[in-house]
Amino acid sequence: MTQQKSEDVVIDQSMSVDEQIAAATLKAKLMELELAAQNLEAKKLEIQERTYHISDLKQRLADRDIKEKQLKETREQAGRTMRQQEQTDNLRFNICTHRKGGQVSNRDNHVLATGGNSAQYAVIKHQMINGDIWIRCLRCGRTWAPPVEKNFFYDAKGRNVAPVDGVLDKVRFAAALEDYRKACMFETNNSMSTSVQCRFEQVDPDTGRKYDGADIYRNSIASTTLR
Repeated sequence: MTQQKSEDVVIDQSMSVDEQIAAATLKAKLMELELAAQNLEAKKLEIQERTYHISDLKQRLADRDIKEKQLKETREQAGRTMRQQEQTDNLRFNICTHRKGGQVSNRDNHVLATGGNSAQYAVIKHQMINGDIWIRCLRCGRTWAPPVEKNFFYDAKGRNVAPVDGVLDKVRFAAALEDYRKACMFETNNSMSTSVQCRFEQVDPDTGRKYDGADIYRNSIASTTLR
């Protein structure tokens, strides 16, 4: 069945007045229905478009959620790897004598990693550009450097955290400082290397007075080693 359209309705002057009025009324009704049908179609298209955007948004959110989970897992895995590496390093550092000497054979070369029994230490010393002396064991790879306070903040659970999240452990800091001082006294006939010496200063913005700014340099390389 063919649906009647408004353009199919013809108003002819040969029609009577009543017929013309009826035809005009019918034409107006048909135009109103056609407009309503167009609006309905537009609404359907709008709903389809919104449905598409919602589907697309859900997919993007799902993809982002997957990426965030993968990134979280990657960070956690990296953290576990770093902790395991730190434990391995600490074990190697603790069993090493950091000294020269010792017997090495094809069957037993552990002395290369655990140190010998000589009076001389198997270490190299390097003077950084701010004058600090850094020491590195040639056997186990441990590095001694002036301890920086920001690395000795711990939370209530004993975890090493950023300064804003914890409290300075003065005991551990003092122990690290004493350990560094002892390392500086290691006897070795290796020559100390050095860098071009620089002076670091910071200025008080209120008074204009200059202060030693070596701590700024130390903080910037606090996580560095000589390995």
